[in-house]
Amino acid sequence: MSNFNKKNLLQLIVDIAPGRGTAEHESDDEALFLKNFLPVPDYRRALEPDILLILGGRGVGKTELFRLLAIETGRATLVQNLEIRALPSLDKTIWIATFGRIRQQEKTFPTPEAIEARMKNASNIDWRAFWMGLMLGIMLRRSSEALNTEWAAEIPLEIRETLIHKLPLLSEWLPLVRQEIEKMSYALDCLDEKLLEADEWLFVTYDELDRLVSSYSELSAPIRELLAFWLDKWRRWERIRPKIFLRTDLFREDFLGFPDASKLRAHQINLEWKPLWLYQLLFKRLANSGSEMTEYLRMVPNLINDSNTAIGIMTVAEESLFQSIIEKMIGKFMGANARKGYTYSWIPNHLQDAGGRIAPRSFLKLFSLAASRRLEKFNEQNEQSLPETTLLQPSDLQGALMDTSEDRIRELAQEEYPWLEALKTSLIGLEVPTAKAKFLEVLTATQWSEQLGKLPPTSKPEEVLKYLLQLGIVESRSDGRINMPEIYLYGFEVKRRGGIKRPK
Repeated sequence: MSNFNKKNLLQLIVDIAPGRGTAEHESDDEALFLKNFLPVPDYRRALEPDILLILGGRGVGKTELFRLLAIETGRATLVQNLEIRALPSLDKTIWIATFGRIRQQEKTFPTPEAIEARMKNASNIDWRAFWMGLMLGIMLRRSSEALNTEWAAEIPLEIRETLIHKLPLLSEWLPLVRQEIEKMSYALDCLDEKLLEADEWLFVTYDELDRLVSSYSELSAPIRELLAFWLDKWRRWERIRPKIFLRTDLFREDFLGFPDASKLRAHQINLEWKPLWLYQLLFKRLANSGSEMTEYLRMVPNLINDSNTAIGIMTVAEESLFQSIIEKMIGKFMGANARKGYTYSWIPNHLQDAGGRIAPRSFLKLFSLAASRRLEKFNEQNEQSLPETTLLQPSDLQGALMDTSEDRIRELAQEEYPWLEALKTSLIGLEVPTAKAKFLEVLTATQWSEQLGKLPPTSKPEEVLKYLLQLGIVESRSDGRINMPEIYLYGFEVKRRGGIKRPK
């Protein structure tokens, strides 16, 4: 029999998804944050100077990468692990977070309420002044030598003082910056020249742009102007470069009304996770969760890479090794035989959206919730009934899939898409796949909230369906029927004949 304390191991699995896996609940302890982070190959391109836009859906890891780039040791470790050569030498780069949460320092920025109040009916020039002033304010607060040269003297003293000391007070500095926008631009031109002379680079990062204002419909103007600003400056500046982390749905051309969006294609990447990387993330987090779990994982030879860097213990990205540890932890099949599915492939297959995408957050949450379910019914007799190395049973995963789906809908409805609450009410009990006409009837009958911020992007049923298809919440089958993947099915309380029944 095994000498492992299964109760302790299960608790460690529960803890791999703090705050149920949301980026907002990831540790602000720098060392722990780095140990939880996995540098995946796609991040190589994200760091290249010519990549301006980093797109991805909710829970795909945009905020994690944004936070990593704000940490000096994080950048160095990322470059070292991925052997990135397209990026200039790190000691020649300066990184500033112009918008987004860095270690809870949200008080640096104006509040969404202040932005909404001040920027209502704002012109394109108003938004340009907003983005320029915000960037300058963050720069002027920095003590880096390259950002404290004579370029800043081109900014009138009153504006400089206001940006440094009153950046959260939008009403104080926006009129000043707008009035002197020509001098602001000239100061940044001078900074670019200084960076070029010193052979240095300045990278300006943005995240959580969906939190600029509370209303979804009001997001298009500030995002459009931010992209237009940087597309314009891209040609003008040689050494100042942005990294804009943006939700994929907010980059839709029909939403932004941005005719130059096509010009960004060569300068953008989409963050998507392969199942192999998701398993590597899972086992890396487990390997760094405690010595007891590390020893458990060592049951599979060569799974653990013994070199321990700033990002902690790494696991070897080899599918056969991950399959072996999953078989030991759960079992080879999701039932008595292969008819119920192979566990290793069942997990990603049931977590992907209609576009085949899987959010790391959902992947980690599935294991965390499965372990929580097992702990709830854990006792000595129960432990002895499990095979020697088994920690979870297929029924734990099946129940956790339903919980993960419910959490996914809750997250989306509470934060990004509040209008999904009304849709959820309409969809309850619907059986899929269903005829497109029937699905459109459901959308037509939906009572959308009239509350500001809870309105859908459009009230036209065909357009709402198109939007749901783009988000990967539903799919259109070859026969024209509408289907829903399981990651959303249970959260919407939609039914499918032959689907998973909730375990007791």
